[in-house]
Amino acid sequence: MTRLIKSNIISVFQRKTASNNFIPEIDGLRFLAIITVLLYHLNTVFSKEIGLGLSNALIEMGGAKTNFSLAWWWVRLDLGVKVFFAISGFVLALPFLKYYLGLTDKKVQLKSYFIRRLTRLEPPFIITLLFFYLVHVFLLNEDALVFLKHFGAGLIYGHVFIYGDANPINPVTWSLETEAQFYVIIPLIMWLVFKGRNSAISILVLLGLIVGSIVFRNEYVFSAHWGRSIFAYFVNFAMGIIVCWSYLKFSKWFKVRLWLYDIVGLIATFGLFYFYKPQHDIVNQIFFNISIALVMITAFKAHIFNWFYTRPPIYIIGGMCYSIYLIHYAFLHLSVKWTKLLWIDGMSYTGNLGIQVLIGVPLVLFISAIFFRYFERPFMQKNIKFKTIKDE
Repeated sequence: MTRLIKSNIISVFQRKTASNNFIPEIDGLRFLAIITVLLYHLNTVFSKEIGLGLSNALIEMGGAKTNFSLAWWWVRLDLGVKVFFAISGFVLALPFLKYYLGLTDKKVQLKSYFIRRLTRLEPPFIITLLFFYLVHVFLLNEDALVFLKHFGAGLIYGHVFIYGDANPINPVTWSLETEAQFYVIIPLIMWLVFKGRNSAISILVLLGLIVGSIVFRNEYVFSAHWGRSIFAYFVNFAMGIIVCWSYLKFSKWFKVRLWLYDIVGLIATFGLFYFYKPQHDIVNQIFFNISIALVMITAFKAHIFNWFYTRPPIYIIGGMCYSIYLIHYAFLHLSVKWTKLLWIDGMSYTGNLGIQVLIGVPLVLFISAIFFRYFERPFMQKNIKFKTIKDE
């Protein structure tokens, strides 16, 4: 009976894929990316709602100057966005690399590729953007015409380029705009790097693009219009492309797990945090992105990390990351207005933040699960019988 209930929950909430192959490790990594971003924004919203502000909140948490303080770790949790970029690099490169590496004779049809991107991602995005626009106009009394311009810029994924700032309707969607730019250029990147070339030359060309991205980010990090573009973040996506290439090229090696990689995973996870700031520093960029690649590899190669990422609750939540991403920030702004009333005098800010985490995270996941079930999952490919890579 328990197994039946578990199976039914998985069948209802597991993400559908565009092929018969489901890679639980990838959705497990999506969990890592979304939970870090969720915790980061929860602290941001809570500190603002109680009138403390993020800077003062970090001081209350021990200050962000030493890695022995909670603040040092928490202020870096937005690194999950860059992990998302790497995962996108892996997922979108997969069908192209299969063809270019001769693992399939099925060439990616660009028309189908772009239609799939639109029908898969646009509906949930438009629904949330329209809903939050109406909230701003009718509940927050914002100027309808002014916000209509923001709405229009958001629809074409061009708000940062047009206004030089995140969309006030839903600020987190700046990274979705960066993702959209990657969706457009990856067919060209795959053709430029891998078509008709041997592996060594392909990697050299890709490394050249990576170096260009690192330098661009270092130079334009403070540019309002270019600092959040694909040119600045291509290096993150490229880590996913490299891991995907390795995953396909050395598939047998990826299936062999070693305890050594659990140690590598711990070091790489620490590396994510340690080398994350300052983000534009060239040395930090190099080692941060190496850490991303190693974290992705250890999701397959390490015993404990692989076990964690392939637990159904983890990869199911990871599979709902797009829904969580679209609604979590606005929902936190609403829910914290009420949950902040649970503040306990005499308890530290950190303790009260812990209470917000215990309440806020489950609430966000619950609301996101409903949205995923009825507003995202229906737009995924239907009638797929899931089969994991491990079953082949």
